[in-house]
Amino acid sequence: MSYDYTAAKRQLDKKISDLESKPFLPEELVGLIAKVARIQLEAQEKARPVIPEPSKLATADENLQGRPLILRSDFPYDLDQATVLFNQLSTILTESEGIISEASNFLTEQLKSGELNIKEAFSAYLKGDDKFFSKWAEKTPEAPRTLNFLVQSSLTPSIKAAALELEQYLPTQEPEEKKGPANKELDFDVSLPPARMHGHCPICGSIAFMHTLHHKQGYRYANCSFCHTEYRVRRLACGYCDEGNPEKLKFFTVDESPGYRVDVCESCKSYIKTADFREFDKISIPALDDLESLPLDFVAVEEGYTRGTLSVWGF
Repeated sequence: MSYDYTAAKRQLDKKISDLESKPFLPEELVGLIAKVARIQLEAQEKARPVIPEPSKLATADENLQGRPLILRSDFPYDLDQATVLFNQLSTILTESEGIISEASNFLTEQLKSGELNIKEAFSAYLKGDDKFFSKWAEKTPEAPRTLNFLVQSSLTPSIKAAALELEQYLPTQEPEEKKGPANKELDFDVSLPPARMHGHCPICGSIAFMHTLHHKQGYRYANCSFCHTEYRVRRLACGYCDEGNPEKLKFFTVDESPGYRVDVCESCKSYIKTADFREFDKISIPALDDLESLPLDFVAVEEGYTRGTLSVWGF
């Protein structure tokens, strides 16, 4: 099934409108994310990453056992497009105000002088090389994650485009039928994808940054922090350490964020937020759901839990 970019643009506009109504979100932050998200969606439609031959991907048996189709470090992306986006987004940050403008201007100058190599930065992100970004964070201490934001935001469109193409190579299992004599109450017409036995992404192997609940029964889906693939996971299991003991898995909500909850694991003391809009007329876009549910992060940290990964915006 082809991706419906027209519908995606409508949903993005609606979601941004929702974010703009949140009093706890700074207007400048929402404005920046809105601008970047629209640029990314347009770029994703035009991205042309070169997808590896099927023979270079993990086999069906390997993938079902937990091996990703392709390693994150080898993930395809559109270098030309990402470079253009990096420069475009750098200009947007530079033309803003405050410390992030200063940091972006500094990075632009470093890029011009050759001290910062854009292809090297892209490669470091694919490899998850935190040391590379820590070095640059020290050079922009007032806005240490500026380079992370620029690199991640520039690569995301073509990475998402590549992931959509790679999904066709995911192996299938016997589906759980959604209709039949024993389950007539189900509210959908096609077969459920099987729940993955591991919490990490079946395409790139990265961990999830958000969960969402779908359908009346609340089937649980994970959203990959790297390639943004959505994949079904087990109802009761930690997304990070795979703990499956119900006594060690809890969740809580806060009144300020209706439709969201925090799932916590007492084994690894981690947390992940979950969007559950089954009782709400709300659009779910995980990258923006993450921002909309920001109050939950503060509560989770105060309770002694840590997040397994950063947001998909690089901070």
